[in-house]
Amino acid sequence: MQSKQWCRNDSFTMVVFSFALFSSTAFADAQDGLSDEVVTLNQLATDISQPTAIKAPQGNIGQYRTPDSRNDGLLTADMHGMGIDTQRINQLRQDITAGNYGQIDSLLIHHKGKLVSEDYWHDGGIDKPHFMFSITKNMLSNAIGKAIELGYIDSVNDPAIKYLSNIDRKQLAAGSEFITLHDLLSMQSGISISNNHAAHQASITVDNHAALYLTLSDNVVPGQRFKYQGADTDILNHVLFNTTGKDLAAFTEEYFFTPMAIDNAYWEESACGLTKASSGLHMTSRDMLKFGMLVLGEGQFNGKPLLTKGWLDTATTPKTRNGNYGYFWWTQNFRLNGKEINTISARGARGQFIFVNPELDLIVAVTSSNTGQQRRVPLQFVPEYILPAIPPAKESRDDDKYFSTG
Repeated sequence: MQSKQWCRNDSFTMVVFSFALFSSTAFADAQDGLSDEVVTLNQLATDISQPTAIKAPQGNIGQYRTPDSRNDGLLTADMHGMGIDTQRINQLRQDITAGNYGQIDSLLIHHKGKLVSEDYWHDGGIDKPHFMFSITKNMLSNAIGKAIELGYIDSVNDPAIKYLSNIDRKQLAAGSEFITLHDLLSMQSGISISNNHAAHQASITVDNHAALYLTLSDNVVPGQRFKYQGADTDILNHVLFNTTGKDLAAFTEEYFFTPMAIDNAYWEESACGLTKASSGLHMTSRDMLKFGMLVLGEGQFNGKPLLTKGWLDTATTPKTRNGNYGYFWWTQNFRLNGKEINTISARGARGQFIFVNPELDLIVAVTSSNTGQQRRVPLQFVPEYILPAIPPAKESRDDDKYFSTG
């Protein structure tokens, strides 16, 4: 992998940080995972996460062409031989080219085990890692599941402080000792930094990072309310590091990226020196598809067991009262021919998506550089154009063919 920024035990940079709190508008927008990250205790004083400036439309995208076979773990096929309504897909491609959906940087469609449509615009490119924003959190969900499978972590029902060293329990905000890993994974920790700490400054290190969240918070009632925030991710990031001895980049490289032939990704660094787990990953659109394949394969990628089916079932099942959030994975019901079609998704600010639809054996990867409400347009064009264009998946499929590599 290029430009890896892994933490080192011998030299953690201390960063001076000032709290920036949620405004009511920012908080409301953040609840679907598509708003820009609000600065908390996880961001460097000089932010390196700003997306590329919006670019002008690139003109006519041209005729459809079969995606290239690159020996990267993805099979490819011409969509014209797949029973797909190609007119709908081509209309969408032209609409994106015309700028009807703002700045869409890439759109990839993967059906029945094959990449059948692949287009790039603006800031997209087949070999260009795109900033994933909160899709980074899905990598952490996978890592926690793997750490449990390997015995580093006992249970999601354990309190987080069981795995957090160097915490003075006498200083903890009331109730924070009851926050479980389940609460953190489902964004229900109850952590809230009030205006009383707006002027607070702290030197952040790997040793005090998690403690700052748990001591500066108002009183905590975990498990009661969904609040989409970086605090929950950051604390889990420390749990992973403390239990495995590896930060998220190193752990993910060993157990996911290497066996999935992902070698063109890089991570940003958190204020404490660990890999930034809330929104620090840059990855190509083709590699986004591979994590959709992991979900469709129930934990297997091209025949390799990387996660347990039980963990993925748990992670992609809603846990919150709003009914659509699991362990950093979202669910969305789209209507197709009068029927509710459940779709699992990973999503990030400014319109990054991995859509996984098991009923249609479909994965869609989208990267964008949109702002405002345009960052949500994939939630519009996927059910309007893509889902109706895809034929229903067969009850059974040729697994050898599906899991072979091209």
